Amino acid sequence: MGKKTRSKSQIIEAQSALVVQSNDLIRNVRTLRYGLTTQQQRIVVYLISKVCKDDKELKRVKFNISEYCEICNLKKSGPEFDRIKESLKGLRDKSYWIKNEEGDEILFAWIDTLIMRKNKTVEVILSEALRPHLIELSRNFTAYELCNALCLRRRYSLRLYELLKSYLWLGKWEVNINDFRETMHLQDRYPMYKELKRCVIDESLDEIEKYTDLKVSYTTTRKGRNIDTICFHIEEKKNVQMVLDVIFSQNERLGTS
Repeated sequence: MGKKTRSKSQIIEAQSALVVQSNDLIRNVRTLRYGLTTQQQRIVVYLISKVCKDDKELKRVKFNISEYCEICNLKKSGPEFDRIKESLKGLRDKSYWIKNEEGDEILFAWIDTLIMRKNKTVEVILSEALRPHLIELSRNFTAYELCNALCLRRRYSLRLYELLKSYLWLGKWEVNINDFRETMHLQDRYPMYKELKRCVIDESLDEIEKYTDLKVSYTTTRKGRNIDTICFHIEEKKNVQMVLDVIFSQNERLGTS
């Protein structure tokens, strides 16, 4: 990795920024993230971490590519910068129809405008449709430190982590197996529960257990011979040793150890 331009404490501070978003964005508008690459998912949460939930208006976000590389432990090089620029362009180009509470359909894109400055800083104007999900939030929202998301590299880990985090207050998330497949946007992948368990649930939970603030287990119930319901049991890690283990794993993965 190239020479760091920020101190270790500055990098850790950026990695500890809060990602705050409405539960509706996490649970019901999640289809917006299914077509995103892992890089684009990380960029989205990084951008959200730059927004203050108490703001009265959705301000321009400064996306510093150099800082982003440092907090993600990416090599600061021309090819990496090009990949990040391409990921940002992809976020700008992708659009989706979503319904609001009144049943109206809105054509939504994550980003309205990108302005690339000569100093490798990008000014990002987020979609106005994100306003009710990111600012003036007083209830029904979820917050977590950015480092939890940055450490998750497997395909479904970040999606599952955010969903579980949004149900932490309840201590569990009980979901029908078909609804779980739809929520995770699995389509026809992993039709057998054994594959679903191994490739989606267990792989993601292994990573969530090692790198995040959540401790999760799950049980299943059957209807006849088939698995019908999954119940995730969710706790926040409070045991001192557990917390220290997570910090060590995060520092190691993000290059701040």
